[in-house]
Amino acid sequence: GFGVDLSQCQIMLQDVVDSKRNHSNIMNNVKQQFHFDISTLIISHVFWPNLRNEEVTIYKPLQDYLAGEYQAAYSELKRSRTLEWKLNLGFVELDLEFEERTLSFTVSPVQATIILCFEESEKCHADTISNTVGLSLSQTRKKLAFWVTNGVLKETSKDMFELEKEVKESGGMVVEEMDSAMVKIEQVREEELEGYTNFVMGLINQSGQVRQILHF
Repeated sequence: GFGVDLSQCQIMLQDVVDSKRNHSNIMNNVKQQFHFDISTLIISHVFWPNLRNEEVTIYKPLQDYLAGEYQAAYSELKRSRTLEWKLNLGFVELDLEFEERTLSFTVSPVQATIILCFEESEKCHADTISNTVGLSLSQTRKKLAFWVTNGVLKETSKDMFELEKEVKESGGMVVEEMDSAMVKIEQVREEELEGYTNFVMGLINQSGQVRQILHF
């Protein structure tokens, strides 16, 4: 064989099927309060690869809705289960409407939240955006660089960003290059090795017979 656990794959596929059904049931029972569609993927974390977890804040009305009404509806549907949201994952399809043209993007939820900071004001400081999305200033600047590169924003002074008055045609949907949803295998291996090292050293210390120092 190829060393692939087919039963685990079946569980993952069944998760996707169940997720669509559960999401449909929830949306039928919970009042939709947004002018855009929402889609979720609910998985059994035990059977899936480790997913990246990054503490971020996304579009607040949506985040509150997911943590409140959506969570409550799911708990009613699956009484023994709760949801742990990975708000740093997923994607958003959005159209940015300017005077002469509309630009289409597929970006991460954080990127969508960042550009929404310019909905009420054409200017916004990177510190304000950083506080809004819960990223460091350097991380926020890297995110803002995406919008600058694509001609949507410009940096008018140090850490001050402003919407471009004249945007150029993008030539179609612009898709942000996003990080993998999974934790890098090197990171997992490093964490596992650290755990093994601590375990072995603990046994050695308990035995009181330290003859060699093991290096992993």
